[in-house]
Amino acid sequence: MEITRENIQKPKTLAVIMSLYKSDVLEYVKLATESILNQSYSDFDFYIQYDGYVQKDVDDYLSGLKDERIHINRRDENKGLAYSLNELLRIVMPKNYDFIARMDADDISMPERFEKQIAYMESHPETECLGTWAIEIKSDGSEYYRKQMPEKHEGCWKQFMIRDCMIHPTVMFRRSYIEKAGLYSLDTYFGEDTMMWAQGFAAGCKFANVPEYLFKFRLNDDFFNRRRGWKHAKGILTLRWKVNNMLHYPLKAYLYAMAYAGAKMMPTTILNLIYKTAR
Repeated sequence: MEITRENIQKPKTLAVIMSLYKSDVLEYVKLATESILNQSYSDFDFYIQYDGYVQKDVDDYLSGLKDERIHINRRDENKGLAYSLNELLRIVMPKNYDFIARMDADDISMPERFEKQIAYMESHPETECLGTWAIEIKSDGSEYYRKQMPEKHEGCWKQFMIRDCMIHPTVMFRRSYIEKAGLYSLDTYFGEDTMMWAQGFAAGCKFANVPEYLFKFRLNDDFFNRRRGWKHAKGILTLRWKVNNMLHYPLKAYLYAMAYAGAKMMPTTILNLIYKTAR
């Protein structure tokens, strides 16, 4: 799908997109939503997509917010994160926003996240996809791990040969990224973000990360259980083979992919250890 600008009055500078579904709980949704509404940078619109049924207390809370920046879109059927993000992109791209930021319904953005990302974008006009570092937290909010990503494009390209170089919900896109890379892929078992980065690299987009902890990324209690097993390992191999072919990565990238997939077959205790020590 080709996305182009429309000759309409320019809206706010930034659009924020967030999808939620039936498993999202009120406590986390409130923390996530308030972390966006209370940003030091306030020139944005906040687009929320219901990916099927959501819990009544969540809907009551969001529907009751009196903030003109909030725009809620509802759908009865669950279709997945990539589908929902594409729906939101189809809404915001014709409106001519300069930037589009991601958010997840169980994470927390630090108050200065948008301010610092936009300042970086304005001082680095070549950057089209900008993430941040993140503090990973447990379900109870306690700190688990401090996750850093490469600051410059060259480091992002090098790391992507092994694993993702962006933390998906921290990302802010320049609108030119979506124009070049397109929408999220719908033909992956998981890893729609990985494919989105691959599409961007293939299209010649430039990546970077703000080297500051501007985000709290929540690891739910079943985080490692949902990321292990034969089906997940097979999905990783399929995805990374496609990415490596797409970007013409060398042979060692395929060896990394096999090692990564093999790790997903380990017990959760070992996977937990690998996750904290091999990044």
